[in-house]
Amino acid sequence: MCATASNHHRMMTIIWVCLGIICATSVQALEQNMVVEIDPKTQTVVRLGDSLRILCRVAVPIEVCRVQIPGGSAMYLKPGQPPIDGVIQYSGSGMEAGECGVLIDRVKANNDGIFKCSLKPKDDQKESSATLKIVVAKPPQRPELLVSQASDHGRYRHNDKLLISCSARSGRPAANVSLYLDDELISHGERPTIYDSNVDDNSLAVQNISRTIHWTDNGKFLRCLASHVALNEPMETKLQLEVVYPPQPQPQGTIERFGYVVGQEGFVNVTVNANPRPTFIWRVNDEIIKEGETDEHNRLQSSTAIEMGKGTWVVKLKIISIQKSDTEKEYILEARNDEGAYEYRVMLSTSAEPAESMSNGNPSPHAHAGVFSHFYGKLSEQMHALGVNLDAGSIIGIVVGVLVLILIVFLLIFARATGRWCFADGSSTRNIGESSDTESAGRYSRSEVDGAVPARRRRPKITLSQLFKRNKDKVSGADSDTVRTVVTVDDEKLQTTEQPAETNVSNPASGEGGIVYAELDLTQQQVTPRLINEDKTEYAEILYTKPPTDK
Repeated sequence: MCATASNHHRMMTIIWVCLGIICATSVQALEQNMVVEIDPKTQTVVRLGDSLRILCRVAVPIEVCRVQIPGGSAMYLKPGQPPIDGVIQYSGSGMEAGECGVLIDRVKANNDGIFKCSLKPKDDQKESSATLKIVVAKPPQRPELLVSQASDHGRYRHNDKLLISCSARSGRPAANVSLYLDDELISHGERPTIYDSNVDDNSLAVQNISRTIHWTDNGKFLRCLASHVALNEPMETKLQLEVVYPPQPQPQGTIERFGYVVGQEGFVNVTVNANPRPTFIWRVNDEIIKEGETDEHNRLQSSTAIEMGKGTWVVKLKIISIQKSDTEKEYILEARNDEGAYEYRVMLSTSAEPAESMSNGNPSPHAHAGVFSHFYGKLSEQMHALGVNLDAGSIIGIVVGVLVLILIVFLLIFARATGRWCFADGSSTRNIGESSDTESAGRYSRSEVDGAVPARRRRPKITLSQLFKRNKDKVSGADSDTVRTVVTVDDEKLQTTEQPAETNVSNPASGEGGIVYAELDLTQQQVTPRLINEDKTEYAEILYTKPPTDK
């Protein structure tokens, strides 16, 4: 009996435990179905005056949508409702879709805080809620830039250690700060430290770095920049660094300058990096030329140093007229300030700029003198070697005179060869082989005279000697003109019995070597004295006829 009662009691306990578990599971499932999703899911940052949309959603239809915006009281929203205060209205796909959203047209400063939305499903008396933090952006104050104390009244020296701090206060949210040296970011990989207060939303962003000062940092600006969502562009605080250092050596050692032209003006330029401003002295061989002065011969003039900024100085030495001896001198520029001194050695050359210097982008100031200037420089060097120093105008005049003389000689040779201009009167003697009764006949071969059928005339052969030798075929004399024609008999002997030629000239006498000479006297028609402009030459052609031979 007792055992039966105990079993019954145990069975009832198990049943009640199972019912409790089932009820708890049902309640938990119901609560899980009422989880409210909110978008955005995390805190949102919005600028003052911008619009903001927040959407709350559940998986079942709702009949109540209640929102509470920071800086205002709770309000009920539904679709189609007129905007509240002209800026707040319902947003979403409808309450049947389980959505309760709000659109704020213009965010105010007092809207910064916690937003809350509450949704009540149909057939349920409980509301489900969700929250979101709204951050209305507030720009930070102007950033602060702090540096470690300089060792020399605000001036740093090469290799000094510099501590830099950049900070921005009161930004909501905290500002993003960074450090630059001119345009170079020097806070690589280092995130700023953020100190944020949850009491009054005041924040502090700090960036600390250390840097070793280099002489090239002179004149550059340390820049502390603060970026923020409430700013259209970053705010900046900057500080210019002043670094003192001695004159720095040139990387190439001895400075070489090319392209100088003998007889022309030249400049020797040297760039010096030093701070503070150094004093400059030129030493040319044993002669000293101070800044802004000239040498004792007034050929070398030192200019006042020109400041290019950030400790860069340009010094010029003007040479009135470059001489060959100037390229053999030693030029030394001494620069000296409170931090030290350095001597810059310069070499001058009249040669063209080497290809290596041109490729390095450092052409000499005289590198573009051109081919003529190079020729002119070489000629000047030769003249100087002979002990003759001429200026540019004299040398150019000599070169032009030589060119004109060469041109005149060429024209004379051309006129002589072609029978032009002053040589035109002897040009007819070069038309060899023509059968005009007014032109002289030169030398003829026997084959040309004896041919039964007229053969094609030979083209005259002009040798090199004919270009410089004038044929003397002009008939001279006051009373009579004589034409002497030479006929060449090739390889045959003259016959003893010759028939006289049908001409008015007696049989020509046989000369040596098979050459026959004939003379023709032309009596003058008029006895009046002949003027120079009436002087004319008459020509006759005498053809030799082969006498018949006995067969």
